Amino acid sequence: MKSSHRIALFGLLIFFLIPNAFSEDVRIVRDNYGIPHIFADTDEGAAYGLGYAQAEDRLEQILQNYRTAEGTLSEVLGPDYFQHDYRQRVWRHRDIAKKKYPEISAKCRGIIEAFQKGIQKYMDEHPDEVPVWAPKLEPWQVVALSRLVIWGWPEGDAGEDLKAGGIQPDPIEYHGSNEWLIAPKKSAAGVPIALIDPHLSWYGIFRFYEARFYGDTLNLSGVCILGSPIISLGHNEYLSVAMTTGSGDTADVFEETLNPDNPLQYEVDGEWKDMTVRKDVIRVRKEDGTLDDKEVEIHETRHGPVVATKDGKAYAMAIPYMEDISLTDQTYQMMTAKNLDEAKAALSHLGLMGQNVMVGTVDGDIYYQRTGKVPIRPDGVDPSKPIPGNVSKNDWLGIHPMEDLVQCENPPQGYMQNCNVSPFGMMKDSPMRLADYPSYVYGTTEWPPHQRAAMVVEVLHNDPLFTIEEALDLAVNVEVYNADKWQDRLETAVESADLSEDAAKVYELIRAWDRHSRPDSCGAMAFKYWKDALPGNVKEGDKMGDPPPDLLTDETAISALEDGAKKLKSDFGRLTVAYGEVYRVGRKGGEETWPVGGGKPVDGMATPRAIGFDELGDHRYIGKSGQTSTQVVLLTKPPKSWTLLPLGESDHEDSPHWDDQAEKLFSRGKMKPTYFMDPEGLEKVKESEMKLEY
Repeated sequence: MKSSHRIALFGLLIFFLIPNAFSEDVRIVRDNYGIPHIFADTDEGAAYGLGYAQAEDRLEQILQNYRTAEGTLSEVLGPDYFQHDYRQRVWRHRDIAKKKYPEISAKCRGIIEAFQKGIQKYMDEHPDEVPVWAPKLEPWQVVALSRLVIWGWPEGDAGEDLKAGGIQPDPIEYHGSNEWLIAPKKSAAGVPIALIDPHLSWYGIFRFYEARFYGDTLNLSGVCILGSPIISLGHNEYLSVAMTTGSGDTADVFEETLNPDNPLQYEVDGEWKDMTVRKDVIRVRKEDGTLDDKEVEIHETRHGPVVATKDGKAYAMAIPYMEDISLTDQTYQMMTAKNLDEAKAALSHLGLMGQNVMVGTVDGDIYYQRTGKVPIRPDGVDPSKPIPGNVSKNDWLGIHPMEDLVQCENPPQGYMQNCNVSPFGMMKDSPMRLADYPSYVYGTTEWPPHQRAAMVVEVLHNDPLFTIEEALDLAVNVEVYNADKWQDRLETAVESADLSEDAAKVYELIRAWDRHSRPDSCGAMAFKYWKDALPGNVKEGDKMGDPPPDLLTDETAISALEDGAKKLKSDFGRLTVAYGEVYRVGRKGGEETWPVGGGKPVDGMATPRAIGFDELGDHRYIGKSGQTSTQVVLLTKPPKSWTLLPLGESDHEDSPHWDDQAEKLFSRGKMKPTYFMDPEGLEKVKESEMKLEY
């Protein structure tokens, strides 16, 4: 045997007999809030560590997320989830993910598979934490999950079309958010400042997971969907990425004419065409624990699945993401981008649902794109209602390329915000006008910013040099915009009024109030009880936080003041009630809750800090949604950033990080530093460290 052959054979023996010869060490450092900072030589090694860390904190939610995307929840949770599972089978998330998984780039497949190996490693080490209903881990589940995450937005677009056709669609859950960017010329530090502030549920699939991630091409800080291996909202060394709900019209409903002699046929250009009939089986757990196999039929036309029938018509939802699996690769490309041009190249794949995307860079650029797959409609077609599907001339002509979408780069105003508003309302004198785009690409009318967004515009516009301290304050600001106008209006009404003693005390609380719904504010509660007592037409006329002059008379204002005072005293036995006594934050069912400030746009009480509440009892409420993973990024080289979660990183009730951020940060309106690429800072707050071998 030649010596070269012996060397090659020896190398093969080393590879097979010493499996650890090519392994790497993965470090998981937890900081004082339990946030994992994962260090590895490769992206795959870091993904392995992220999978392990996610499983350590929230294993059951990962597994439930995968079942949610697959459409197999009713198999473990019972018949209440049958309709949910049916919808996921309609959209074929599982089937398409399995079929098309090999089309994902080798790099992203490697990251996904390493990530799931990390989850499996934790499951193997902690079998007592693995639920009996845990699905077998499959890499395509990550792709199915990515499809599920984007689906609510285009399905919601199509649902609005159904409503226009007189059909009530299934309720779809998708939410709003805040984001803004400040350009270097308006930043005291001379670099962009970004806010990333998604407003989602604090429970379930959209509750993000926070991490720092250091591999070979990915160095990231931010959050990701649980069960996903790449941070998608946050920043790398070069740029930040934020998103809020909003886009052009990304889906349609086609009204198909059915054959009266055969309801499985529909008309196309004067001829009958057979629908595709798909059969599937959904397993449903019964009360006795046994499974009932329910066979379902899903009917499809050439436009998409039929979701409703009425008066001889079938209504098919056309969603341009039906065969799409590009989000994972796009996210990787986005989060490895080193400049704005590379970020735009990533966005050009149009893998995201309809979103307002903002990118800030360490080079000083600020950029906005109203992204999403927007179909090209023929002239004369109205996509805001069901489109006649019986003639092919109404069919889509393709997808608008990125260049057609609403976008803005480095505007002269030196700032931009999109707290779920029209591009027209993103800044004063916005350059993005409806006349320059097809209406369905613009996706909205030129309406001014609502109450919370209007305040952000005013603050960003009027501040000549924004400091990082001001940015951190604005991120969690609890000022009720334009409340001073209501105070002035009430003062005018009171001048000629004969108030009861209690109403006079409530008025004094309102008059002295500083217009912030801070936890210790009694004026905020007095103001809210007064506004709650106003007639519905007055509150409906309150679009921007302004008192409607034609509806709010002196008599109406005084009557509501008297009624509000009575109810406040009836509910609490006194008139001085702190806002944070009523509005709380903490885990549902937890032993302890804490006072919190802020709110959502209820009767003109909106603040930049958005929080949704559930009833807690005794006229008190507990946070359930809103700010779910707030981030502020100072785009220095490397960036510095601060984050905030509303509860805690861990889902283990006995963990110190179950609700520690609710108590120590969220309740107090404070944010924590991320120590991104700051090993010395991280060392000072290090709580634990472990090593894994990948």
